[in-house]
Amino acid sequence: MSDPDKIDLDKLLAELSADREKGVSNSNKIKISSDIRIKKVAFDMYKVFGDQYDDLWAVETTGDEQFLVRSSHPRFGRSDDGLWSTSSDYSCDSVTLSYKNVPLCAFSSDEYGFSEDSVFTFKSALLDMANNDSDFINKVVDSQLKSKADAIKDVFPDLFKTN
Repeated sequence: MSDPDKIDLDKLLAELSADREKGVSNSNKIKISSDIRIKKVAFDMYKVFGDQYDDLWAVETTGDEQFLVRSSHPRFGRSDDGLWSTSSDYSCDSVTLSYKNVPLCAFSSDEYGFSEDSVFTFKSALLDMANNDSDFINKVVDSQLKSKADAIKDVFPDLFKTN
């Protein structure tokens, strides 16, 4: 016989685990609502509180609803090299180059010809160029809208110092 006042620990743990599985970290797209806490980190990129992967998220509008969409998927990881990092989106159609965790520029697979199989090589090449080629950085920043390029130059003047 079971005591009705006793807690079924196994059942409780299973329920807690199921609730946790529904969390932000296990989603790639979440509807924006009042219970989702977000922080704008740069231009059109956000961080979602509670995301164990600490990924960047973008806002996507579908009809009258807004969603946060993970800009990189945990299985593709993130490449870091000093102050520079790269992240790829879920489908490997885009790679974002970031400086001090601030996204500077997105590179499209349509334009640069990388695929899911070669995305890691492309990301590595971007990091190498970012660390060793100041002309590359100038071209990346100048390829942005003027307002974004000016903001990057104001926030990160160290990128444009000449020796």
